[in-house]
Amino acid sequence: MKSIYLFLFISLGLLSSCAFNEVNQQTEQADAAIQKYIKDRSLTMQKTADGMYYSKDTKASTGKSASLSDLVKFHYKMTLLDGTLIDSTNRVLNQFKAEVWGTKATVFTLPLSNLKEGESGVFILPSTLAFGGSSFGNVPAYATIRVDITVISIRTEAEQMADMKVAYGMENAELTTSGMFFKKLVEKPSAAQVLVGQNVVVSYVGKFGYGVLQQDSAGKWFYSPTFGSGTIGSATSAYYAGSGNLISGFEEAVMKLRIGEKASIILPYKLAYGTAGNTAIPGYSPLYFEIEIISAQ
Repeated sequence: MKSIYLFLFISLGLLSSCAFNEVNQQTEQADAAIQKYIKDRSLTMQKTADGMYYSKDTKASTGKSASLSDLVKFHYKMTLLDGTLIDSTNRVLNQFKAEVWGTKATVFTLPLSNLKEGESGVFILPSTLAFGGSSFGNVPAYATIRVDITVISIRTEAEQMADMKVAYGMENAELTTSGMFFKKLVEKPSAAQVLVGQNVVVSYVGKFGYGVLQQDSAGKWFYSPTFGSGTIGSATSAYYAGSGNLISGFEEAVMKLRIGEKASIILPYKLAYGTAGNTAIPGYSPLYFEIEIISAQ
């Protein structure tokens, strides 16, 4: 019996050693291919401890680095080393990518961590820093990728909210004690005020301060700042005002309205989805809403 266990132990050790050697060999081959790519194109690049190669253009740098919760806006072009285009933003249409810094790791995290606002860079990432053994579209498993990035801006939450006020016509909005910007779009001073505990029907549209890539029902890709819309409350699914079932900023805005009134609001992340966010909304995201009270009883 002991000999069987010994055999299994040795076999597993050999398999682990083989697997390790295979990964090591792939890493060495990828690095050799990257170095050849750099040499063939007479590029001057540095290498990080992680294995990423990069070069930077800092002439337009503002010196501003991204901190947790900042919104980083950037243009990029991602290709395989043979030049095959994987994806890119559209500079002509000013369709950029935006990421809330520090909320999750993406293929852009390491390159962006080496850039400040206004800077550009060329980054070559081996598969271990890119998509690993996954394959999709025209990206094969264990592919090395090149990413060209220009950081357009790095905006704090306060700066994002200021940008949203301009973008959504809320320059003269009221700033509440909680930190929400509030502006009535339709006023009905003679209508009944929404009261705590009433069964309220509210229509809404929710937006980011930037466009995100989305896919419609026909499979067509497009950019839009809208992350959601619809109606809250119905005869079969009641929403009771002030119940705390919705994000706190939305609840606060509802209680400031009368039946038939409409308002636009900008919420700091603490009044929205906080630091965690949800599947559609990154943590630390300030949000814009248009809300209308359809009925309350």
